[in-house]
Amino acid sequence: MKKNVVLLRVSTDMQDFDAQKNGIDRYVKENNIVVHKTIEEKGVSGYKTKLEDREGLQELIQMALNDELNSIIVFNQDRLGRRLEILSFMTIMNEQNVKVYSVTEGILNEDNDTSELIQAIKFWTANYESKKTSLRVKNGKRATIEKNAYSGGVANFGYKVVDRKLVIDEEESEVVKFIYENYIDYGCKRTLELLEEKNILKRGEKWTKPKVFSILKNNIYRGKKQYQDELLDFPELQIISDAMFQKAQERAKSRNTRGTRRYTNRTDILFEGLLFHKCEDGLERKLNIDYVNTTAGRVHTYRCKHCKEIRAQITKNFNSAKIEPILIENIKSVMNSISIKELEQKYNEEITKSTRTIAKNIDIINKLIDKKKKAIDSAMKEIEKIFMGESNIDINIPSNMIKKIEGEIKELEEQLKVHQKELQDLGNTTSNAMYLLDRYKNFEYLFDNSTNEERKVILQDLVNKIVINKDEINIQLNIY
Repeated sequence: MKKNVVLLRVSTDMQDFDAQKNGIDRYVKENNIVVHKTIEEKGVSGYKTKLEDREGLQELIQMALNDELNSIIVFNQDRLGRRLEILSFMTIMNEQNVKVYSVTEGILNEDNDTSELIQAIKFWTANYESKKTSLRVKNGKRATIEKNAYSGGVANFGYKVVDRKLVIDEEESEVVKFIYENYIDYGCKRTLELLEEKNILKRGEKWTKPKVFSILKNNIYRGKKQYQDELLDFPELQIISDAMFQKAQERAKSRNTRGTRRYTNRTDILFEGLLFHKCEDGLERKLNIDYVNTTAGRVHTYRCKHCKEIRAQITKNFNSAKIEPILIENIKSVMNSISIKELEQKYNEEITKSTRTIAKNIDIINKLIDKKKKAIDSAMKEIEKIFMGESNIDINIPSNMIKKIEGEIKELEEQLKVHQKELQDLGNTTSNAMYLLDRYKNFEYLFDNSTNEERKVILQDLVNKIVINKDEINIQLNIY
């Protein structure tokens, strides 16, 4: 005996399961339909989930092919799905003489000349309306953000609400700047100590580590707001520079990375974690720190563990009292010889060249995406011809082609994101370098007038690494 089957599908938010069930119960009772089976699809999106992944629909198809199915009852046609590929499902039902009833719309596949065309239009409309609704929501959110409208809640520290818009709070913004500057120079612990010493509170409450990091991680302080995967610019809300924000992220990253050498404060040794040795095999290895007791007291040395173990016949131990003054003088010499104008010109040339290359790749990808979208439009037109009786092509051919091209477009869009991130990182790297150069343009004076702790912070900030060879010292700074 052929069966009448009810299909209940509720979207991922489980929003109207009871409403569907009650509506279907009334419908079958009023129309004297005997229901033999109910298939429930919970937590499934008809728009996003592919036909082959819809277990309920696959069971119905198998029943129809086995000549076990008389009719399907749904609450409305979009409970079946909104994807174009669902047309293939309806074609199978027609071929197997299975009626599909909708509580709100009546029979969906009447046996007349125009039923297939009408059904196609219905599914296209559901598909279009779903996309249009989604786009409306997205555009509404974007418009709200772009207008800088404030929708409620507590304003971020550093801002206040005036006429439903966020504006900078001058007093609080100074605290934000204070936090960034001191975190970059001294880290979180010292920043918290300074906030307490100066009796600076966060709206009446004591500052804590999480509160500080909530300031350091929020893009709003550099005048940007997150919208999906995109950062939108709001220059009127910018409190700190991009370079300062980037520097804070780098310090936080260094702090959280195992084995990092930056901002190492276990000892008061100036070049801790910065010195490398070029060994006999040509490889560069980090120098370890050893302590030696002398008549002058306990002093530290920098030692190459590898060269010591293999008993290399080259210099492998470096006395701090001798090597550190040489290193400091070399760094001073390098900093004094740097021309800000020449370095900026060099950066601009490299940025321009790299930007052109990345932009060219982005343009190529965008053109490919446009081309593939046009191919989808052509396939849609071919499906329209199929339902109007103007084409004999199997509907699965354009449907499968659309599915394939959609996957290719998704891959291209991922590539696009990578290139866009490259552009962003390019700007951040340059901004950081110029920030460091400007900060330490008077390096010699700043260094000579700092405490030992401050000198260590300066060196950790400015120096990438120093490679000591038998005949030379190679200093690599973070500004070029």
